[in-house]
Order: sequence, then C-alpha cells, then structure tokens
Amino acid sequence: MLDRSKLSWFMEILDQSPQATAIYLGDSLVIEYANKEMLKIWCSTKAIIGQTFTETFPTFKESGFSDILENIWKTGISYSATDTPAEIQDGDQKYLRYFDFEYRALLDQEQKTYAILHTAVDVTSRVENLKIIQEKQEQLSFNKDLQLMATTLAHDAKNPLSIARLGVKALQGNPEMKAELHERWLKIVSNAMDNLNNIIDKTVQLGQAKDYKRFKIPIKIDEEIQGWFHEASQLHEISNVSLDLGELFPVFGDRGGIAIVFVNILGNALKYSAQQPSPRISITSEQSHKGTTYFIRDNGIGIPPEELSIILAHSARASNTAGFSGQGLGLYIVRRIMERLRGYINLSSRVNVGTEVILFFPCPQA
Repeated sequence: MLDRSKLSWFMEILDQSPQATAIYLGDSLVIEYANKEMLKIWCSTKAIIGQTFTETFPTFKESGFSDILENIWKTGISYSATDTPAEIQDGDQKYLRYFDFEYRALLDQEQKTYAILHTAVDVTSRVENLKIIQEKQEQLSFNKDLQLMATTLAHDAKNPLSIARLGVKALQGNPEMKAELHERWLKIVSNAMDNLNNIIDKTVQLGQAKDYKRFKIPIKIDEEIQGWFHEASQLHEISNVSLDLGELFPVFGDRGGIAIVFVNILGNALKYSAQQPSPRISITSEQSHKGTTYFIRDNGIGIPPEELSIILAHSARASNTAGFSGQGLGLYIVRRIMERLRGYINLSSRVNVGTEVILFFPCPQA
C-alpha cells in the first residue's frame, strides 16, 4: 500500500532541491509531483499535476520515454542515461535539448513498485560544447592529413614536368626525327601534361575539402547527377560509357562537397570501365529512417579483394591500374568528406568484373 503521508513528507524535501525532480504513480503514470525545476524543463505549470505522463507529453511517448517508464513500473528495474536528446514542446515551438536523467523505481517491502522518482539535469550546453570541440579536433586532423597530401602532390608534380621537359628537349634537338619516334615523344609529353593537369585538379579539390563545412541541406541528386557525369566524362575525355539510373533519393550535406564525392566516384568508374566492350555505370539508392545509401556500380577492371582496405585507408592505387592516370587521391578525398558528413564509403569489387561503391549519407535527425 502507498503511504501518502510519507510520500508527502518526501515531496516537501524535494521542493528544496535544486535538481529537477518528478514522481509518477500507477501503471498509467500519473504525475503526482514535479518541482519548479522539472516544470521549467517541461515548459509547463503545476496544472499538469494529476494528469498522466503519456497524455501530457505526447512527444515523449513518441520518443520512447513512456515505454521505459511503463517497463520500470512492471519490473521494478531502474533506468538511467546520459546525453539523451529530448524534444521539448513550448507552446507552438519545439526545442531539442539533452539530458542526464534517472527513472528510479521506489519499491515496497514486497519489492513491488509504488512510485517512480524521475531526476534530470539539462546538459545541452555540455553536449553542444563537446560537439564543437570534436569538430575542431576533426578539422585539425583533417588539415594535417591534407597538408601531407598537398606536399605529396607538389612532389608528384615534378615527375610529369620533368618528363615533359625531356620530351620537348628531344623534339627540339632532333628536327629530322622519324615520324614514328616523333609521335611517340608527342604522346609521352601529352600523357605527362594530362598527369600534371590531374594533379592540379586534385590540389584544387584538396583546397575545397579543407574549407568544407557540414551544412545539412537537401541535395537533389536526380537533378545533379547528369551534370556531374558529364563533368567527369569531360575531365577524363571519355564518351563511350552508358549511364543507367534508378530511383535517386535526396541526400543531406553541402552541394560542393557532395559534388566532389560523386565526380570522383564517377571519374574512377569511367576511367576503369571505358576499355570494356560495353562499358556501363549504374546508380541506384535506398532510403531508411537513418539516411540514404547510394550504390554506384561499374563493369570495369575491378580491384583485387586483398587491396580494398588498403586503398580506402590510404591514398593508394590498385596493383592492376598501371597505365591509368591518377595518384589514388580521389577516394581519399571522398572518404574524408564522407567522414565529415558522419557517413561512410565502402567498396566491393571483383577483378575483371567490376566495382561497387557504397555511399551512406545520414539524415539530419540521425
């Protein structure tokens, strides 16, 4: 039996507590008590005393808090959590706040629940400050990696320049060179300049990635993908690859960053499938409450399975890409941007069959 006199004495003590506190009774979770600090958190008044928790706070029911309380009442097992998001309704406005809280089951002599004591602390400032610190640390790490990559690119640029100089010198020093040798040197110089141009492009992308911010705006991929495919085709001077599109759901992020991701992935797919008899790329997407997943498949040369993890973790190239231009930085840049989006990139591939790139973009709520 509930001793209301003892409970009343207990509530008088809680009135003096600076901690937000409430008490619920019965399996219908009637709000028996809430001090001024808890009412402040709820953006409510003492008029809610005597009402049920579920009817008073429908947004809390949607978030699962009512289910937790009902389970505690049945089992007598208390529950606590930290940094927990909760949507607070204040009139017509909703606010996302974060709380450390405890639902403590108060048990009688028969170990049955006679009340639930709810205590809470608003830790929104702490959570937001930790997010800022985490983002700053990520940016520092990102910048450090990018500085290393920029240094590597600058060093790599010397190779095609040296080759181009050597070719020009050979052509200038031998005006009576045979046509076959002349064409060979011209091709060498042209390839060197293509490599240099690719290095410059990646250097520009590195600069863009360094300044990339995690904006959460919807990007309509179905309206952008043809333009990005054309851009990648122009960059690699490839026009014989067909593009098959499935349902393409929007993703959330910054348009510049998303464009870099897709242009790089499409560029690789174009480059490594263009020499196939019927080269093609297919793009489809799936949507869930957590976010949107994109699947980009090609029928190119593929990647040896044992090299997949190395290629994703480092700015490395597959062992079967000799004769193809590039430094392996495209996937590195994509991976870092996806990390900044709190998403991820995965690869699956079979040599001489093709490669599938999986991109996951979380929704803002996630």
